Amino acid sequence: MGERELREKYGGKLAKAINRAIRAEIPGGNEALDKLTHLSAPVLQSGWTDRQGNPTPEAAAYHKHKRDVVDRMESRIRKAWGISVDQPKRQAKPRKLVKSPKKPEKRKSNHR
Repeated sequence: MGERELREKYGGKLAKAINRAIRAEIPGGNEALDKLTHLSAPVLQSGWTDRQGNPTPEAAAYHKHKRDVVDRMESRIRKAWGISVDQPKRQAKPRKLVKSPKKPEKRKSNHR
């Protein structure tokens, strides 16, 4: 089994299919994802960081639950379906600057 079979069974892109598989195949998965959703609402109100750039308490709770519970469930689904962890994305090559051709300057006329 692999990514294609998981997506065929649960539909959607890979991330959505994994979340649907967590809800369907792992006991307590539905509650864990619902809790993550409920933890995200206060974060959207208060923001992810405070003025000093530190994570807010709400954001810390969200990330702790995601890391400790949801990410472990996701790794169980990936292992069960034989899906490797996503490789980090390559950095995009810097775009070459394309200079636009200079517009000819208008000559000032001596006409008054």
